[in-house]
Amino acid sequence: MLIANAGGVISANYHEEFCLRMFEEPEMIDQQAERTFQRSLDAIRRFRDLGAGAVFIASDIADNSGPFFNPSQMERWIYPFLGRWAEAVHSLGMFGILHSDGNLAPYMDRLATSGVDAIQAIDPVAGMDMVETMKLVAGRVCLCGNVDCGLLLTGTPDLLFEATTRLLAACGSGGGFVLGASNAVQPETPISNYRAMIAACREFNGARWCAKR
Repeated sequence: MLIANAGGVISANYHEEFCLRMFEEPEMIDQQAERTFQRSLDAIRRFRDLGAGAVFIASDIADNSGPFFNPSQMERWIYPFLGRWAEAVHSLGMFGILHSDGNLAPYMDRLATSGVDAIQAIDPVAGMDMVETMKLVAGRVCLCGNVDCGLLLTGTPDLLFEATTRLLAACGSGGGFVLGASNAVQPETPISNYRAMIAACREFNGARWCAKR
């Protein structure tokens, strides 16, 4: 399946001007959020026409210390637009994925009912445990990622194979999980490490197939 980045929801912006406006001029953030959403609608249609089956939003709403937006800001600028975005994506027969790294734990229950089909990253560097997160969302949304992208970059093939195998053993049999890097796969990632992750996945799926036979 071809997956494209369509944008659609504002993300954490640590610039002083943005942070001040959230409190002093929130109407301007309203306008920014609406513009971001509207631009995404054109992109979604173009990607659909080009053959994409899914689109994603790269909208970081947290860092390693926790969420960037407080609960009222999430209710004003994130959840409504995420729901509208998911509806637009589904109306075109596509899947919608939210990407955000960081510690999403405080908002994960609410994100699971936002309308998106999947959430990508589930960042172990930020303390996000895939097993506990899968229990929390309880099948309401698919979870993607959780192979430490730092390990992909600096580890060895043996370490990647072992880490991927452990993750698959814990999460790979019940559905609702897509294996992948916890964030983006950096260009400097050794190809042998990436291939070790893929090899672990193939071995796991092969063992499952044999067990069913």
